[in-house]
Amino acid sequence: MLSRHPESCRFPHGHTRQIEVVVFGPELDENGMLLDFKALKLAIEDHLERYDHALAVNSADPALPSLQAHFPENAFVLFHDAEPTTENMAKEIYFYVASVLRDGFEHGPYRIDAGAVGLERVRVWETPNTWAEFSES
Repeated sequence: MLSRHPESCRFPHGHTRQIEVVVFGPELDENGMLLDFKALKLAIEDHLERYDHALAVNSADPALPSLQAHFPENAFVLFHDAEPTTENMAKEIYFYVASVLRDGFEHGPYRIDAGAVGLERVRVWETPNTWAEFSES
């Protein structure tokens, strides 16, 4: 819900989004990879899953208290004093993925060594033809 949008985007609606993560690094590992994409998926899937079937809402949206009275807490992804645009989603996801790459990750045989891989950008596709991306460069 985009509370400041002049038309129908201010009402609850949904999108089938895809997320693209572009990484870079100085060298490949013994398997010829910067990192195992399965490790990256495991590291970020819970964070991304919270968007599925949730209502993304600006924390300052005047309709939020009414919505919260009818739906459980996990039904929302709140953007603090920001509109939940695709651009802001790309930015939020970028900083999350960057923190995983900076701090590292390990789950069974899957690992990402801290600081070994950098994040170039995150692109969030809103539709097959429209997207927004965020990078710090």
